[in-house]
Amino acid sequence: MKPRGEIRYIDFHTHSQGGGSDAIAVRNLMAGDEVPADFPANTLFSAGIHPWQLTGDNAEELQTELLLTAAHPHVVMIGEAGFDRLRGVQGEVQYRVFLFQAHIAAEMGKPMVIHCVKGWNELRRARREVKPGRPWVIHGFRGSGRLAASLAGEGFWFSLGAKGLTTEVLQSVHHEKLLLETDESGQSIAEVYRLFEAATGYDGQKAESLIRNNFRLLMNYSL
Repeated sequence: MKPRGEIRYIDFHTHSQGGGSDAIAVRNLMAGDEVPADFPANTLFSAGIHPWQLTGDNAEELQTELLLTAAHPHVVMIGEAGFDRLRGVQGEVQYRVFLFQAHIAAEMGKPMVIHCVKGWNELRRARREVKPGRPWVIHGFRGSGRLAASLAGEGFWFSLGAKGLTTEVLQSVHHEKLLLETDESGQSIAEVYRLFEAATGYDGQKAESLIRNNFRLLMNYSL
């Protein structure tokens, strides 16, 4: 996709329509969803099997559906995929389905969008097993600075929303491996950027340039 207009903002993960003349939005699809026939300019998609979708007996069906959606040229990332120890079917099912998605991402050369709630040991285990060549981006991170620093040291990228933009986390991650998102917040991506600027002391131009360059590196895009 060649972006239209001057791109100021990147919304790495959203459930809204997104896109527009000055923003690229990566809209999330779950396995079973289809890429809509019409969507706003500058919209890309991620597609994945969310751990909340798993019931214990539907993994194969979801995996088949994901393969169809992931092949669409506007689906540029795999996920949300990951681990959730508070919701959804537990045990090895989550791990097995995550590995399936990780291998699909590797075969297609696409980054991964990671959902993780109290499943950090499993996520680290999977990373050691897969040894991914493309970034794994933990979306909506709201953990401690200590956890962020540990994960950053293992090569993970981060995408932060408004509630994740804490001084502790921002001092613990590599800003060259950082993205911003709206998720389901209802905020605009411009508002999230303003919060990022306030938390870091960056001016608007520097914040926009940083995130745009990070997305370019992630996706090998020219913006």
